[in-house]
Amino acid sequence: MPDDDRAARRGGRRAVEVTALPPGRELPTETEKWIVDGLVAAMPGLRARQLFTLRRDMLTEADYIVVGVDRERDRVVSLLTSHWAELPSGRSCLHVMIQFVGDAYRNGRVFGESWSVHFARLLADGHRFPEVIALKTYNPVVHCAMSAFSGHPDITMYPDLSGGNDSGRAAPAAEVAAVLAPGAPFDAARGVIRGIGRPLDLYRERPTSHDLAANAYFERHAAPGDRVLCMLHVPTAEGAHAILAALGVPLPSDLGGGRR
Repeated sequence: MPDDDRAARRGGRRAVEVTALPPGRELPTETEKWIVDGLVAAMPGLRARQLFTLRRDMLTEADYIVVGVDRERDRVVSLLTSHWAELPSGRSCLHVMIQFVGDAYRNGRVFGESWSVHFARLLADGHRFPEVIALKTYNPVVHCAMSAFSGHPDITMYPDLSGGNDSGRAAPAAEVAAVLAPGAPFDAARGVIRGIGRPLDLYRERPTSHDLAANAYFERHAAPGDRVLCMLHVPTAEGAHAILAALGVPLPSDLGGGRR
């Protein structure tokens, strides 16, 4: 693999080095193959090879790529990719394309370390913290992970599965959905984008989380080809500060949220 800038850390129950790679447009073909081969082995319940065959853009169009590498095996066991999306409103939006952690490496530090390295690189590149962080998922675990960052009063999570009122967030969510999945039917009341999942049988079994309410919500509203739009709105510097502090990222003097 290339010898690039490494914000490397140790994470998880096994020794994992979390590393920032170059943007997707600079990623060598052999590194791309190394990533996919590792994820296929690390996540047998996911049709990872089919996913990257159909959605190679999740790597090649990424502005940020962070991998977790099991050094004993020289194998990629986690992957986080994102890119900037342009919203008509001008709000800065970070589209998270992939957040995977291999089966044997979950419930450790890999997830948090990946986000720490990711945001450290984003800030080092001179960007402000995004006002909107959005992703599309079929997995309730992802919603639970995102909602963990919504405890600060300036941060809101969509969809709100706690029974809160999402009516004021429907229009911003529709704007994001139209950019991330142009032309796809979007149910703003439930946060579901219909029929965009590829491959249709990405998960061999429906994924579940520790949160029974989240599991029930996804099972009730999302068919295998659907994706739930999960969105954090972080409009203030105080909200951005709370997320970065939780991740242990050094705080710059001007961190947003807001326009990049």
